[in-house]
Amino acid sequence: MSFGVQESVPDWLPRILQRVEGFTVHSRPGLHSVSVSVNGGRATDFEVFTIPILSQEYAKQLINHWRSSEPDSTRRHRLIASRHLSLATRELLRENGISWVDERSGICRLVAPGLLVDIKTEGTGQKEPAVRARLRDRSGVLAEVLLLNFLQRDIRLASVAKQANVSTALASRILARLAKLKLLDTHAAGPQRFWKISNVGGLLDLWATEEQPVEHSTGIYLWSRSPHELLRKLPLLNKLSVPWALASTAAANLYAPTLTTFPDPSVWIESSAAIREVARVLGGELVDKGANLQILQSKNDLAFANAILWTSANTPADFTVEDLRIVSRPRAYVETINAPGRGPEVAQNLRQRILADGVS
Repeated sequence: MSFGVQESVPDWLPRILQRVEGFTVHSRPGLHSVSVSVNGGRATDFEVFTIPILSQEYAKQLINHWRSSEPDSTRRHRLIASRHLSLATRELLRENGISWVDERSGICRLVAPGLLVDIKTEGTGQKEPAVRARLRDRSGVLAEVLLLNFLQRDIRLASVAKQANVSTALASRILARLAKLKLLDTHAAGPQRFWKISNVGGLLDLWATEEQPVEHSTGIYLWSRSPHELLRKLPLLNKLSVPWALASTAAANLYAPTLTTFPDPSVWIESSAAIREVARVLGGELVDKGANLQILQSKNDLAFANAILWTSANTPADFTVEDLRIVSRPRAYVETINAPGRGPEVAQNLRQRILADGVS
């Protein structure tokens, strides 16, 4: 990461800041800064760093760089302008007294002597322009393929399109957008062009933000002595002869054991499968309350694109199960990072394992 590189102050930054009641904002694009005053008081200058997607890993590097490059007595007021900041990144910046504005959410936090603002601004009423190639549905599968197969490899257009089962036109739009967001580095040009992932954490954050939520979730109660025993029953789904895969926190906890007991599982199953038949095969019943198994369905059935059969080589010493199908590591992270309970904690541990295979 090039810590000293700054871009012009983005147009959206002054607009968001001016929504804060009492703020007067002057942009200084040539100086890469904005000047903010409250209720006509003394103005505070903020040096602006425009970083489209700031992952928590890069935020840590940035903070450490700033701390080591200048003493506290001469520390400048810096403001990060980002299109998207994950919750973990926001908390890290907040703990270290760094100001930031998140374009997507409209949340801004400004910290300086005599100034503390932490607020979600109201929208202007204008429709947000459509973003092409959001990482959802088939575009999300392409992000999944990048995170699975290209952490250490050159990304070639034809190869990634084939592996993600998307058109080269769609793949080209996605790669161009990710490069513009500085998640990929572009090399060469024309037919020889290829890309390299430069920000694994940022790619995970963007996909987690843009992927579509589950369309249908149905609760089933299965009698079992423990969540571990419950997982052992899932291979009964093979009797239905349709794709299925363990998902969300239960899947993430297998990849990165974190919890002392297995969480109640969620399972993707093909959208054509009848839920009552699923319950019958498993020996359970549909319930409105008290479910210990969630059946997830989506009409696109893309969660199975990179699902695998859980192998004994991956299995923790105290866990045994046969023929258990499971979503990929990146998809398990995306499904778990915003899950309730201790899901985010499990997701963070899985994130570290994914990053260990790529660019931190």
